[in-house]
Amino acid sequence: MRIRIRNECVALLPERAVFWPTHSLLVVADCHLGKAETFQQQGLWLPSQSGQQDLTRLSALVLSVDAQHVLFLGDLVHSLSGVTDAVVAEFARWLHEFSGSVRVVLGNHDAGLARRWPKEWVKAERCDQVTIAPFRFKHQPIEGTVEADTFYWVGHVHPMIQLAQGPDRVRLPAFVINDRQGVLPAFSSVSGGYDVPLRPDERRFAIGGDRIYEL
Repeated sequence: MRIRIRNECVALLPERAVFWPTHSLLVVADCHLGKAETFQQQGLWLPSQSGQQDLTRLSALVLSVDAQHVLFLGDLVHSLSGVTDAVVAEFARWLHEFSGSVRVVLGNHDAGLARRWPKEWVKAERCDQVTIAPFRFKHQPIEGTVEADTFYWVGHVHPMIQLAQGPDRVRLPAFVINDRQGVLPAFSSVSGGYDVPLRPDERRFAIGGDRIYEL
């Protein structure tokens, strides 16, 4: 679904990403690579292949939109303990196969990794935020007063929308957008989310299968 923000056309994608055609920029948030490995160390089972499957989805998405640049909007990994040799190798392979530029905005889950960045990931440029007017990309949602001429794209929240009809309920990942910022759903296939209430100043776009619905 294409929408206009600050006179720029952007595409909200059902693959849980944003594409900005003007700059051939694909933006994803909250990949949480190594989450399964983190939980396995705590005695809880999650499929180890989930991170690789997410990277495979990302590769397909890059080809689909012909993205030349990819920006990870924080929480690339889930924890330092989950960044095993296999996780390092999987993301290194993805970096090698993608010919464009890669930037990683560091999120709260990336804190430990920022000090021990794998040498195999040298291609990925680390930063606290990225500004390409009229947009600014960061991990945490904005609070308080911000520049009036800047629109923020953020992650961190993992927004979900709960739909109910009688006893039936379903929770869907969603984009939440107001006049100051847009919050992306988590790209990770094994991360949960938080239900966001409807506010009069916000637009909510739910992802159902391969379609997006504005609610």
